[in-house]
Amino acid sequence: MGKRYNMIGWCGGVLLCLLLSAAHAIPLQPAGIKGTARFACNDTLRLYTYDDLLSRNLVLLCKTPTDAQGRFEVSLPTLRTTTLLTIGYRTTYGSFYVEPNRFYEVDLYTDSTLINRIDAEMLGNYIQITCLNNDSTELNWKINYFDQYFTYFMYYNGAALLRHAPKDVYDSLMNVFYRRFPVSDSAIDFYSVYVRYRVAAMESLYYDKDKPKVFRKYLETPYVFYNNPSYMEFFSSFFENYLYSGSRKITKGMLYQDINELNDYHKLLDDLGKDPLLCNEIIREMALIKGLGELRAYPDEFNLRNVETLLGELENRTKFPEHRQMAANRLKSFHELGAGSVMPAFCLTDVKGQPVPSSRFAGKYLYIQFFTTYCWDCVREMLVLKHLHALYGDKVQFLSVMLDYEPVKLYHFVKAHPDFDWQFAHFNGQFDFIGRYKPYALPLGMLVDPQGQVIAYPAPDASEGLSELFHKWFEEKK
Repeated sequence: MGKRYNMIGWCGGVLLCLLLSAAHAIPLQPAGIKGTARFACNDTLRLYTYDDLLSRNLVLLCKTPTDAQGRFEVSLPTLRTTTLLTIGYRTTYGSFYVEPNRFYEVDLYTDSTLINRIDAEMLGNYIQITCLNNDSTELNWKINYFDQYFTYFMYYNGAALLRHAPKDVYDSLMNVFYRRFPVSDSAIDFYSVYVRYRVAAMESLYYDKDKPKVFRKYLETPYVFYNNPSYMEFFSSFFENYLYSGSRKITKGMLYQDINELNDYHKLLDDLGKDPLLCNEIIREMALIKGLGELRAYPDEFNLRNVETLLGELENRTKFPEHRQMAANRLKSFHELGAGSVMPAFCLTDVKGQPVPSSRFAGKYLYIQFFTTYCWDCVREMLVLKHLHALYGDKVQFLSVMLDYEPVKLYHFVKAHPDFDWQFAHFNGQFDFIGRYKPYALPLGMLVDPQGQVIAYPAPDASEGLSELFHKWFEEKK
């Protein structure tokens, strides 16, 4: 849903119900994409959408094969509104906007060298998506043109905004921007909202000492644009660390009592409502979801189990489906590879192509090492792992997971290093495995206890602390 009425009183409630009913009554409109990805010949592209732009949680929509020339065609029949679609190949991604009932011809381009690396995105690689059948009235064309000018404008004038230039200078700068991109404050089409909240980000820089002024202009409005990245990015930036340190009305004592001592969802929600910027129920819930997620960074100050409980209550009690999804995604992030979380199940393949399930490693400590053949530090780590395996192999299982894209490389690697005699496996093109474990910055290790719970991720490298840790566990405790 792209927007929601946010009015107080009976009239606002009626309008809200009408809007919700109308939105769900909108029939699903088909959209289609046809294009070429020359870097992905005879392979598969993955298409994603965001189910929540606050946490930016990607959800796999579908997969589409490519032919020998990299050509593909796919139908997207489930769009209710304009959607930010992400195309993924290996660990490189690119995004563009897809409108219902519209067909797109696209050309995809990326760096042909970086595309072969597991850390491609960290190195700045992305898929450039060019719409071949658009013109100056098409949404992607307009947003791309706007973003280019916005980048140019901020490069030359960002310092003046941050330094709080005199008001007449600021007004002159903004007038230049408004003349080029005139947008009515009452317009709620996707492009107008996108432009308005990018401008809001600029205003927020200049008026950073007067948050209520910015709030009244951009967030105290009849609508919440859940599906517009510009709106949600502005909202997220505006309420960054707001619960912990962004409001004088929300004291540490209040948070400690409501979260740590009482663990009381209703009291916390009521106390937050005393802040003038959080009087509105919709804004308050969104700020609470974001704020509770941020408290994970302060485990010494807040009872994280209580924080999870509060998020769970919000997920179950909210009357806004978008907030239910946001809370669910925040809860999910609490359990992703953190200490004490359960190791996500996997089924990799060994050098002979046979399955290597995670269940095989139950009952002992497990050290997982992620590596590629082009990560020389990873290979050097294995020299230390060889020593540790000889000392502690009866107590700790070792698993080295190759992240090179070609499975045959595992065969050649193991054959070239027969003295590395622990379990090796290949991720075998399972990008859901990559998405769960996120092994992008190498060298990287993970420690799991005999019950399958994560002890440390990232774990100490074999050459920097792992030996001392094993010695403390298995030698000093004898």
